[in-house]
Amino acid sequence: MENNELSEDQGRWLALQTGDKEALAYFFNTFMGSLYNYGLKFTQDEDVIEDTIQDLFIRLWDTRKRLSLPASVRNYLFKAFRNLLFRKLSRAEKTSRYASQYIFLDIEYSAETNHINAELQIARDKRLETALQKLPVRQKEAIYLRFYENASYEEIAQIMGTTVKACYKNVFRALSCLRETLITVITYLFFRLFFLN
Repeated sequence: MENNELSEDQGRWLALQTGDKEALAYFFNTFMGSLYNYGLKFTQDEDVIEDTIQDLFIRLWDTRKRLSLPASVRNYLFKAFRNLLFRKLSRAEKTSRYASQYIFLDIEYSAETNHINAELQIARDKRLETALQKLPVRQKEAIYLRFYENASYEEIAQIMGTTVKACYKNVFRALSCLRETLITVITYLFFRLFFLN
């Protein structure tokens, strides 16, 4: 891959590998919020999430010379964070179920979204939340990544450690289930994907 084909993140990744601390700060500042919100989908223990993010970036710095250039830095960081968080939760035994059957917690909206949306939007959110809670955990996680993180199916597959086909299947089944119970939610999710982001 030639340098002129590199994304901005990949360019900064190469800088990180040479010891550029500003590149590390860029990745931390750029992805910290998204990783934190993603972690909240698995546990409400904010200390564990913050420790995991910190450990991720320390590990990134310590191993920078051995790391290869990822096709997507964002996907790499989400997947590495997810794996590290699951290991921490499993190690603590209090959450050993995370290793094989983790819990994907409720999807919550940011305060900004709630501000933008009026009373009608809030009512629709509640209906959506109720419908999403009925989904299996992997379908819920795939929906979160697809519609709240705007991840592609390829990115979801990388993050969740599965195939693209399985991701399509999870999202399709989730949307089919939602369609059966709440047809307006489908419209809302597509509206959110294309107009609110």
